[in-house]
Amino acid sequence: MKIKKIQKKVKATLEKHNYTRDSDVYLCYHIWQDEIDADIDEVSLGSFLARWRLDKVTHPSAIMRARRKVQEEYKHTRGAAWYKRHKESKRVKKEELDYGN
Repeated sequence: MKIKKIQKKVKATLEKHNYTRDSDVYLCYHIWQDEIDADIDEVSLGSFLARWRLDKVTHPSAIMRARRKVQEEYKHTRGAAWYKRHKESKRVKKEELDYGN
């Protein structure tokens, strides 16, 4: 699946389900639920893995990569974890790595 199409799905999911903004597990769950076109809770592991092998569901790393890009470009899709992570990153760069001094 093309990355732009994945980003569009991810953005829509982040906008619809706020709790997916801080959880890649929930984000993948919702994306896969749409792709499987069945109740994901009723799909066997074997069936799910067969779909994954046949590229019928998006790889989780592609979903997470798309989430990072979407949250970078669209502030309203960011969750509390995004702000916490970026605040900590700035602190480490300044205090521990001595960047910006």
